[in-house]
Order: sequence, then structure tokens, then C-alpha cells
Amino acid sequence: MLRDWSDIYLVGIAEIDRQHQGFFNAAHRLYEEILDREGKNAVIEAMTFMREYAGQHFQTEEAFMRKHRYPGLKEHLRLHARFFRHLEELDNDLMMFGPSQDLADRALDITQDWLIDHIADEDMLYSLHVKAGGSHEDAA
Repeated sequence: MLRDWSDIYLVGIAEIDRQHQGFFNAAHRLYEEILDREGKNAVIEAMTFMREYAGQHFQTEEAFMRKHRYPGLKEHLRLHARFFRHLEELDNDLMMFGPSQDLADRALDITQDWLIDHIADEDMLYSLHVKAGGSHEDAA
């Protein structure tokens, strides 16, 4: 089920929150492109956008965590790598089987649902770490 962005997903770091909202929009776009079934090219473009957006967002998060010496950085990096592996599997299935409802549902699970869980669990942890450490220069 497509979920809209909500302020309950805010981690309190302005740049990260803006990117999370953009990530949500990219997940919606990918889902809709798969369901439109107007051909693989539109889906490939949406997948490429998702991969690039995720890469930029993860770089921002990882730099932020390094800057604030977040102790959970290694595990967070593994989670980001796992997300890219899931995208790669989705991409492979798209090439082999084409757009389908099943692929759209999996795309939603891999992107939006993963993002919601990741924000609620992992991203909130580094946000709390920064706030507890007294470094508020990047906080909203």
C-alpha cells in the first residue's frame, strides 16, 4: 500500500528529512511506473533514479554519521549495502520478467517499506546520538 509522507518520519535533521521525503516520492514513482506497464524504459528510468537518489542520500547520511562519530556506523553501512542488493535483485527481475503487479509490490516493499522501517529504527538512533552529544549545528 502506498503511504504518503508524514511528519512522524522526521528525524529532526533538516537535510536528512528533506531527502527522506524525496526518497518517498521516488518510491511512489517507481511503483507507479511499474504498474503503468508502458514499457521497460520508464521503469528502468525510475529504477536508475531510485538507485542514484539512494546513493546520494546514503552518502549524506554516512558523512553525517562520520562527522558525529556515530558508533553504529559500520552496521548502518551494511544496511545501506543490503538495500542496494535488493534493488539489484529487483532490477534483474525486471529485465527477466518485465513489469508486473508482483514486481510493483516488491518494489514498494524494498523501497518505501524498507525506508519507513529504516527511518523509524536506524536513522532515529543516529539522530538521538547527535542530539545527546550536544552537536546541534546540523539539526533542524
